[in-house]
Amino acid sequence: MNIRLILVVPAVIALGACSSSPDAKTVDTIAAATSVSTADATSDSTVTVPENVTISVTVGVDSAADRVEQVALGSQVTLTLTNPNEDDEFHLHGYDLSPGETPKGETATITFTADKAGEFEVESHHTEDVLVVINVS
Repeated sequence: MNIRLILVVPAVIALGACSSSPDAKTVDTIAAATSVSTADATSDSTVTVPENVTISVTVGVDSAADRVEQVALGSQVTLTLTNPNEDDEFHLHGYDLSPGETPKGETATITFTADKAGEFEVESHHTEDVLVVINVS
């Protein structure tokens, strides 16, 4: 339901009620203008609710340079990264984010808003392996 229409309709009705002899042409003109602007507002206004996306990667288990995760532009992304075998430092290219040095077996978290479109690699700075690619579109 369009809120503009709800707010404008009472104004149109009030205009007709306020006049001792309502001018039908004036009311029709206002109603026609309201219909046009309502139609325009409906087609132009799309409300997009950002998604919350969680991507979990464990090095050597489900990490791979050909693993691609699709993320909608504007989403809030939480990326969790774990290396069970050694200390590591992870990096999200393009957004230049890193949680810093992460001890062996502990989980690092990178949280960001996917506000740039494109493909962004997450890599290990210790092995220089690409762990996952995040495709934002």
